[in-house]
Amino acid sequence: MDEVIIRYQTTTEVEKTRIVRVDETGLNLDLRDIVEIDLLPLIWCTKLEKITLQHNHLKTIDLTPLGKCINLEILRLSDNHLVSVNLEPLSDCAHLREVDLSNNALRTIDLSPLFHCSELSEIKFDDSSVLTADLLLRSIGSWPDVLVDKFHRILWKSSES
Repeated sequence: MDEVIIRYQTTTEVEKTRIVRVDETGLNLDLRDIVEIDLLPLIWCTKLEKITLQHNHLKTIDLTPLGKCINLEILRLSDNHLVSVNLEPLSDCAHLREVDLSNNALRTIDLSPLFHCSELSEIKFDDSSVLTADLLLRSIGSWPDVLVDKFHRILWKSSES
């Protein structure tokens, strides 16, 4: 069976690994004391449906490899120390249903990529987070209902700015 190795570093600067079969549907890395993680090997895990990295110490995370996880349904990043997150890679995850970014230090969250996730039904974030989206998206007709519910909170920005 093919496997990939996910490498991460803990708050005590110890490098650890997690072996993941490429046909796995779930990856749980909750409560691992992670401060840094390399998700690049996940490009080979196209059957992944759920990734959880809750209750760690992540300040940043590169979600780029998740663009290859076309079956991803659930991404949970709650209870970390994230100060920014680029959700752009998630626009390729057509089956994405849930994103949890709650209990982080995110001041601004650009929701634009999530407008392409028609099955999105739940998004969690802190009340203090400012939600933004590309102004051009206001004119498209088919949004996930969960984003329609957030319409009043979104600050629409021009793609030129």
